Amino acid sequence: MCSLKVCALMLLATVVSGRPSGEQMTEADFTNLVFTVEKLDQILKAYSAYKQFMPSYVWEPIEKITEEQKTQAVKMVNDYHAGQFEPKNYDELIAIIKKSYPALAAPYETMYGKYKEQVAKLGPKGQEYANNVSVPIFNHSKPDILQLEAQMYADASPDRVVWACHIFNNAKKAVSDAKALLLDDSEADKIDQAFPEAVTFLHSKEFDAYAIVVNSLNTLDCTKDREQIFNTIKMFDKHNVLTNN
Repeated sequence: MCSLKVCALMLLATVVSGRPSGEQMTEADFTNLVFTVEKLDQILKAYSAYKQFMPSYVWEPIEKITEEQKTQAVKMVNDYHAGQFEPKNYDELIAIIKKSYPALAAPYETMYGKYKEQVAKLGPKGQEYANNVSVPIFNHSKPDILQLEAQMYADASPDRVVWACHIFNNAKKAVSDAKALLLDDSEADKIDQAFPEAVTFLHSKEFDAYAIVVNSLNTLDCTKDREQIFNTIKMFDKHNVLTNN
């Protein structure tokens, strides 16, 4: 089910099987990266090959993105990583977008609204997974329990290395729980109807490669293991667009 968090997992999974050579960023470069429209264009071009794993209501606004929306998206990312805002939930995020990045508000609301409509079509276990499942996150090695919905915002740390650390630490559970739902006869058909792209992804060679790597990862300390986390990010960056200068 393509929540913001699961979409992030899917994007990471599509880049696992090797990478070209090129000048690479250091951890400090990556942490302090100033996002540009050029970098956004590189990322969108690289990942267009994987649009079959994204719902049309997610990918179509990306394909039709305007120059104004690109500029505002870049500004929003840079403002966020500069610590200028930190939403605690969807309502706070959309209020910030409407005020400071208005060109992004309509497509974001459409995507999120459609996602919630699709979640409502799932069985009780699928809805619980999407909306109410409690999972651990590790922030400075102290475990906290948050609902999945809230965790999507908690994981979006202004520190890119910490953000990735949270995704890596929760990937095994997010993926194993999703696969378990697909094996549940009472849930599988509804999931396939509501989120066919996610089901395609979970049966893909890209996911198989991703799962091998994810299952080999140990729990990371987001403070002490920064070098290991960044090296893992580089390993996933098949297209050399996330961590190249």
